[in-house]
Amino acid sequence: MKKKVAVIGGGDLGKQLLSLLKVDENSEFAGFYDDTLTKEDEKHLLGGLNDIHADFKAGVFDYLMLAVGYKHMKFRAEFFNSVNQQIPFYTLIHASCIVHSSAIIGEGSVLYPGCIIDKNVVIGKNVLLNLGVIISHETVVGDHSFIAPGVRFSGFDQVGKSCFIGTGVIVRDNISIGDNITAGAGAVIIRNLEQKGIYVGNPAKKVK
Repeated sequence: MKKKVAVIGGGDLGKQLLSLLKVDENSEFAGFYDDTLTKEDEKHLLGGLNDIHADFKAGVFDYLMLAVGYKHMKFRAEFFNSVNQQIPFYTLIHASCIVHSSAIIGEGSVLYPGCIIDKNVVIGKNVLLNLGVIISHETVVGDHSFIAPGVRFSGFDQVGKSCFIGTGVIVRDNISIGDNITAGAGAVIIRNLEQKGIYVGNPAKKVK
């Protein structure tokens, strides 16, 4: 029996997740929860965030997915950690992804089409890997992180919690990236990034 999955957030990211659920063999889309939409402008709206727990108990859905983007990293983490104590989150791996049998993918994480996950990689909870992300062997990506399209990790890398790694970023092997760090699009990371902030350029340097 397919699992009924509800999505938190009915914006652009939510509609992307809906398209992935439509081609996922193990799930079916139950609807959106969003405090900013109305029944008139979203036919798939189930209700607001305050309706989630009652609907779960009533069997409206079996799992949740979180469609909250990189502009709201704090909310991504706080919402997942609070709700996950009572409600499970669905882990979605697109059929086109290549995932080594030794890799670990955390609860609530989403792998978009074309991702390649090498041996002994660990992906935390509530992580989003966008199109074509490559994560080489023995790399760890922390909970709640958001990895944009085309990012490359070279192996033995450590990425902290709630990091946003922008489009096309390249990370050298044996690099450590701390919590709450943003790497701008196209950055090349060849040294450890320890302080919270925004890093851009080649090599990546802190700008905020």
